[in-house]
Amino acid sequence: MIQAVLDGSASAEEVEHFKQNMDACMPCIETYKLEKSVKEAMQVKVEKKCCPEKLVLDIKAKIGLTLLLLGFIAIEVKLYHIFFSC
Repeated sequence: MIQAVLDGSASAEEVEHFKQNMDACMPCIETYKLEKSVKEAMQVKVEKKCCPEKLVLDIKAKIGLTLLLLGFIAIEVKLYHIFFSC
């Protein structure tokens, strides 16, 4: 829940629930403060760089090839079960 609140993916209801219950839970308060500090430090310290387009294309190609191979393996397993099951 803390991560969702910090990264903005929590719904408005979840954020409200978190705010209402956080004050009653010391571990929640401490964890929230720690996670928020880490997130802020990372945003300041980490340099954002664009990924080269060639690298993006290479990764997509490798993912596509891997999915294709996994598809062939799945078909082979299915055929094996069809032909060799009793």
